[in-house]
Amino acid sequence: MKSRHNGTAVDVLPSDAQRGGTPFDDLGLAVSCREPLSHHTWLGIGGEAGYFCEPVDVEALSRLVTRCHAQRIPFRVIGGGSNILVPSAGFPGLVVRLSAPSFSRIDVERPMLRVGAGAKLVHAVSAAVQAGLSGLETLVGIPGTVGGALVGNAGGHGGDIGECVREVSVMLPDGTVETRTGSQLAFESRWSNLDDCIIISCRFELDEEDPERLTKRMQKQWIVARSEQPSGTRSVAMMFKDPHGSSAESLVVQAGGRDLRVGEAAVYAAHANYMVASSKCLSDDVRALIELVRAKVRERLGVELTPQIEVW
Repeated sequence: MKSRHNGTAVDVLPSDAQRGGTPFDDLGLAVSCREPLSHHTWLGIGGEAGYFCEPVDVEALSRLVTRCHAQRIPFRVIGGGSNILVPSAGFPGLVVRLSAPSFSRIDVERPMLRVGAGAKLVHAVSAAVQAGLSGLETLVGIPGTVGGALVGNAGGHGGDIGECVREVSVMLPDGTVETRTGSQLAFESRWSNLDDCIIISCRFELDEEDPERLTKRMQKQWIVARSEQPSGTRSVAMMFKDPHGSSAESLVVQAGGRDLRVGEAAVYAAHANYMVASSKCLSDDVRALIELVRAKVRERLGVELTPQIEVW
């Protein structure tokens, strides 16, 4: 999962690197060229990023964002990469990963939990449960980072992450930081209004409960989550968001999409809203399969499914 900001595309790809420099050389940051994004995505597929950086703190991130904004360089932030599809052609701009400790902190401020956007969601859930704070345990089993979970309002059996959010610290396209609370935050099913900024951290307001009871509840939730997903491979992804009043999986089955395949990407028959990518799968295979399933549901049932996977 991830948050992002897009600039207006310009030709900044490795022609700069071939001349021995990048648009970021004077910032004093380690920016690499032609980074394979397959190393940073859940499906393990996709092309290269023109530039790639893992800034050490908010100040370094601000310098990168400001430069991209000023020079109209396309910019994205990648988290766990669990719900994105990078084209084989790659991404012609800067990709940032918030993996540094300053973006991954988890602090208990009872009954609050303050979490960095780069922290893994499973780590935030575990920290809350161990501290005897309930509200996030239903999210166990969802891959990705907290930042990505907030952007997509990730949810499990029993609730969505947005229900617990009280405050979000974000960076705007000009590199400034602001805090959003109350009416400035909006969460709906698998959607939030946080897709216009870069999430830095958030604060959850949780309820106090016995840690042992919470642990048992989390373990049960984990078992349920695992039973609903393909096993034996990591290269899986959920294809569509559930439409109101129905489930994407039931619609795919009704439309006869359970056995569809494109190249090395196939619908997972046991749980038909998941697709499985083999080791030789291409991004184009996944994209074509999603569109094929979507078209079949549209033609046979008259329902327009919204992809869960975001294609860059």
